[in-house]
Amino acid sequence: MACLNLLGKARPLEEYTALTDLMPEWERNNRRDWTDAITQGPKEFRTWVKLQNLTPYFVSAPDSALITTILSKAVRIEHASGQIRTATFLQFESQMTTQNARITAMHQYNPIYRFMCDKSGVMVHANKMAWEAYSSGGDMEREEAYQEAVKAVFEKRVSCHRHLRCYTSRKTGKRKWTVLEMWPIADPLDDKLAVMVSEYNMTQQKELELQLSAQHLSLQRQNAELETLNANIQTEKEHLREQNTHLTERLEAVAQTPPSQGINADTPLDLMLSVLQKLILGESVPLPQIMDLRKILTESTTDLRQPIGLERQLLESCHATDGEVGLSMLQLLKGKSVKQRPSSEAPNALAGKSQHSPARRPTPSFADQAQAERRSISAAITPAIERMLQDASTQWQFDILGFAEATPGYTLSLLGFHMLKSQGFISEFNVDEAKLCMYLRRIEAGYDNSIPYHNSTHVASVLQMTHMLMVHGGVVKSQGADRLTLLASYIAALVHDYEHSGFNNDFLIKTSHDLAVTYNLQSPLENHHLAASTRVFLQQRYNFLEDAWQLDGALELQACGMAEPQCCLQDMPQEDKMALRMTAIDQVLGTDMKKHFSILSRFQGLFKRTNSTGGSSAPMPTFGEGRGRDLADLKAEDRSTLHQMVLKCADIGHLAADPATHKCWSLKLEEEFFRQGDKEKELGLSVSPLMDRSHKGGITRSQIGFFSIVGIPMYRAMVAAFEDARPLLDGVMGNYKCWEAAAASGKDPRV
Repeated sequence: MACLNLLGKARPLEEYTALTDLMPEWERNNRRDWTDAITQGPKEFRTWVKLQNLTPYFVSAPDSALITTILSKAVRIEHASGQIRTATFLQFESQMTTQNARITAMHQYNPIYRFMCDKSGVMVHANKMAWEAYSSGGDMEREEAYQEAVKAVFEKRVSCHRHLRCYTSRKTGKRKWTVLEMWPIADPLDDKLAVMVSEYNMTQQKELELQLSAQHLSLQRQNAELETLNANIQTEKEHLREQNTHLTERLEAVAQTPPSQGINADTPLDLMLSVLQKLILGESVPLPQIMDLRKILTESTTDLRQPIGLERQLLESCHATDGEVGLSMLQLLKGKSVKQRPSSEAPNALAGKSQHSPARRPTPSFADQAQAERRSISAAITPAIERMLQDASTQWQFDILGFAEATPGYTLSLLGFHMLKSQGFISEFNVDEAKLCMYLRRIEAGYDNSIPYHNSTHVASVLQMTHMLMVHGGVVKSQGADRLTLLASYIAALVHDYEHSGFNNDFLIKTSHDLAVTYNLQSPLENHHLAASTRVFLQQRYNFLEDAWQLDGALELQACGMAEPQCCLQDMPQEDKMALRMTAIDQVLGTDMKKHFSILSRFQGLFKRTNSTGGSSAPMPTFGEGRGRDLADLKAEDRSTLHQMVLKCADIGHLAADPATHKCWSLKLEEEFFRQGDKEKELGLSVSPLMDRSHKGGITRSQIGFFSIVGIPMYRAMVAAFEDARPLLDGVMGNYKCWEAAAASGKDPRV
């Protein structure tokens, strides 16, 4: 109805045809093209039309300069049955002035516009900002820019032409840059080609881009920080979950351990540090506690690193219901024996007899012997043995007894050669493989395999466990041991029981054995292991760390009957020689059980030192979990304590073996102790506790006590410092429960 009121009725076809015939040909062609554009073009077509140009179509079309937007589209009409024609459907949307029509057209093309000029360069429309900017000055530049744009838009047919312009800011007086963007557009008035211009402040745009870029980088950093924080939170969450699991297991183990089966291992040093810590934190210390500590410290017999009243605790504990067990533990840990003949009356049963030392067989030449030993070791490595050696490098519960059965006579030398070679020591220290093979065979020959426990298989087991603790237990990873220390630890494990006679230190001391006399009753076995094995190593034919020496010269010396020369690791720096030897010495001497509590106390003190700066008593972080600092800056004495603990844990490593293997080793040790008891009877000495085979059971009766007093506290201390060694403690706790179950059932644990 609104269209009818504005334009009137549509003219009949005859009148429309008559009017179009009167039009100039160019106008008729334009109208025909417009109609074709509608019927053949897109579905909808919007255009601007002056109302006065609609006179040929409508009877009452006003003769007005107003412009209307028309939405045109082609439709199909059935005007008779089966006859369909294409017609043009016109929808009048709005009326507007010429100015508004141009604004609408420009806005639809680009909402950020400045002005529009016709093809001749006359400005036909501009917004207020454009009028103010170009009302004065700049005519020449504007003209040149426009001519440039006309050429680019209408001749080169570019979709958008850009012109760079410099101007002086009225506000700041600074020079700034703008970009004029120019597009071709049809003037809504006459549909003639024109140019529409928009302007961008390049300076502001670049500043904005820099701000957005900075914000983007900041957001990226924040996002990265949040991702890192989230990852750390997840890691911490996982760590706390694992820690909770471990603490739960420990609590369960503690809950299942009868209170009476342990002793108070607090040393005077521990009590003194506890009192000092309370004073540092401003806490009060009860006077009786201070007086008790004073009394302990002023006693002449007080050992600062031995548990307080250890002898009394051992004898009064529940283990003392079987008095022999308490006496055995007392003799093991403190070296005290009871009801025995004074050493002056005891016959020197082994005086004048050297420790086990196999006679050397004469060899035709050093070269032949070296090559023979090397070939014998190589020949012993079958594919099955190779697989077992690979297992020895990675398994906490390696079947050492099965390996010994598969490698009779070569168990220790094969495993030693494999460990040194697989760890890269042969190439790193320029090791002579032939000498290494001779050395390993000579050391293995120094162990008497007729001795049930302290034989080459036991030493191979200790070597394998030393490797696991060092390499897989977190010691090397935390920088608690460097390459030279690792090599020294392997050597210490190889020789730690060298030429063991099957009798313990107490027997040697009470029989006034030559070794006890030589070493002034101080760790005679351990000192002999070191001295005897060092004498072997210092012989040139066994010194595998010396660079390859001239074989011809050696043969000439032998041919002349000259003694084999001694050597002093001439090709190794002096400080490395001393470090290698001192590490091995400290480790082997630390295997004397009389030093057990002293070493354990120092080790626990090392990993539970007070944080003096923060004033708290938190233990040092556990190593092996990727947490906390490393041990690279440990003092020499602290490193020695750590390395001693490693060999101590390895020396009784069968406590962590699978139950069958552990039980087998326990029975072997019991048989060795029975043999010492037999010898003591033969010499008329009082039999040491748990070494009389006529009594029911031997050391197997004391396993629960040994685990709870020695084994479990030591392995717990190691795992508390190195979490990667936890499989060791898990194995110990499993075997402890087996002994506990056997004791509860009343069955003979040896069965």
